[in-house]
Amino acid sequence: MISFIAPRALAWRLPTIVLGISGLRLERGTRYLPVRVLLFGMMTALYYLMTPLLMSPAIATGYAAVVWVSYYGGLSLMLAGPGRTVLVKRFGEDRAYALYEVGLGLLFMNQAFAQAVVIHAHGDTLPGAVPVWATCTAGAALMAVGTFYKLWAASSTGLDTYYCRDMFLGRPLSHTSELVISGPYRHVRNPMYSVGNLPAYGWALWSRSMEGLAVAALFQAGIYLFYHLCERPFIQRTYHRDPTKP
Repeated sequence: MISFIAPRALAWRLPTIVLGISGLRLERGTRYLPVRVLLFGMMTALYYLMTPLLMSPAIATGYAAVVWVSYYGGLSLMLAGPGRTVLVKRFGEDRAYALYEVGLGLLFMNQAFAQAVVIHAHGDTLPGAVPVWATCTAGAALMAVGTFYKLWAASSTGLDTYYCRDMFLGRPLSHTSELVISGPYRHVRNPMYSVGNLPAYGWALWSRSMEGLAVAALFQAGIYLFYHLCERPFIQRTYHRDPTKP
């Protein structure tokens, strides 16, 4: 659990995990680090410049739809289709994974940003009968719990698992060939996909956005669709434990 890590290790590990799940991996060595940092910075600047344009509800919704298809469709084609095979054949395993990892990091950034712009473009659309204090309290609680669980889960499995490195390579990352069952995985089967998605709902509630709640649900449905169609079959083939059982 994150809170039990030694303070000096936590001072490095926690920011690394936060940036890693946001799309920038700092712990992967220095070979591609300048490219990762440059792309992360350019994308962040682009988001800043694009935000005024995306405040139109129609444009924000269209952008979220494009990101949804690109993220879940692209990830599925890469990991369960011919994408990874083509990359590995062309660039070799290490360089192919590095390219895939940078691309996936950009998708991570876009899916979070897409939900954020929809929430802000469609803000204050909940019925007036719903008290503001209730939505703010519930929203803050969901954001706090979801963020904690997502960081805890990413810390327990490692960022390689967060980036589906085992699926990309087609083999387990551990010599034991077993799934992680420690940390939050003792309580929840898929903490990243379930509790880890609560911050999006929390933000939507905080902003009183009905459309934001709907988009959060659609993005969560997308990751579960990916899990059932792509990830779970891989786990059943590769690891000893059946992911359908507690």
